[in-house]
Amino acid sequence: MNTNTILFSNLPFRPEPNQVFFIENGYDEDVNDLIRDVYLRLKAKFDRAGMDFYYMPYLLSEHDIEAKLRYYAPYLSSQPLVGEVRSDAFAPYISDEDQRKRLKPSLIFGATREGYAGDVRFRQVVLSDVDFVSSAAMDALVHLISQRFAASCGVDADMAPISPCLASVPMEDKSESLLSQEFLEPSAESAMPASAEETAEKQSFIATEDVLRELRMTVQKLRLEGVSLMAIHEFIDKQEPLSRMIVTPDYRIFLPDYNGMEIEMGALPKAIYFLYLRYPEGIIYKHMQDYYTELLNIYRQLRPSTDEARLNLTITKVVNPLGNALNENLARIRKAFVEKFDEHLAINYIVTGERGSRYAIPLDRDLVVWEE
Repeated sequence: MNTNTILFSNLPFRPEPNQVFFIENGYDEDVNDLIRDVYLRLKAKFDRAGMDFYYMPYLLSEHDIEAKLRYYAPYLSSQPLVGEVRSDAFAPYISDEDQRKRLKPSLIFGATREGYAGDVRFRQVVLSDVDFVSSAAMDALVHLISQRFAASCGVDADMAPISPCLASVPMEDKSESLLSQEFLEPSAESAMPASAEETAEKQSFIATEDVLRELRMTVQKLRLEGVSLMAIHEFIDKQEPLSRMIVTPDYRIFLPDYNGMEIEMGALPKAIYFLYLRYPEGIIYKHMQDYYTELLNIYRQLRPSTDEARLNLTITKVVNPLGNALNENLARIRKAFVEKFDEHLAINYIVTGERGSRYAIPLDRDLVVWEE
């Protein structure tokens, strides 16, 4: 068995070097039947070699793609999606048309980025000479691929049972971009000596961190990453629609174009959210005190049975520029949206801004309907 290389352009995901994919152009029934028969054994062998094997038709069922897809694209119909990704899903991305036409069923691995356009070059092993019925032949195939992979990393394959390139390829922490705390203004109190309110403020900071930590765990479960994006690429609209937002007379928030999704949050973060909805141009973080009366009136409507003294105390804490109450509630607003759908769409609905400048909700107010 020999290895070649094959170049792909515009892949809808960023492959990792230790990932192994079955590819073909068209559908070879015999080869696919063999792959299905030995799939679990083949996957286990690659796993022991520190590599991940992917057979595209099994991707939807194995990786809970249905739930992840609806998280990524909440505008999709609630009807069940197709149950299988095509085995030739990679073929359209092969750069060379002649190579694409001549492609035989193969395994590709050892992805490396090439050039400035995001092209990816894989090593390729054609499967025409592999006897999948023979365990020895499968072992030889896995050994060949792991050897070639290790050699490309400058590591002895026999000395590197765990994927040798991964240590040298820093993983991009996408959750950090999602959970970047651009709304967490540094509190002036942090530079001041301890005060009588220090304990309460520390508890508020801890509460904010807890909200973000819980959100990070939710996102890690639902976020589409890597090859999962390949599986759902054909379902996603090129121009992804934003849903209208409807605020009902009893102050519930719905996104009707995202299958009637309801966004739920507590009364205080909701009051802050409604305040920001009123000001498309945004509000400067340190000027929140100027909106005390307006925010108090909104909060009073959401908590009509709460006594006036408690209402005033709560809003006083929120608009205090030296405290953390506003930060905590902005985090809760973010959580309310991002736990329902992906940040690339949710960013239009949450309160965002640069430190020291205005914070605003980007959503076009023509999409916001306040029901009478």
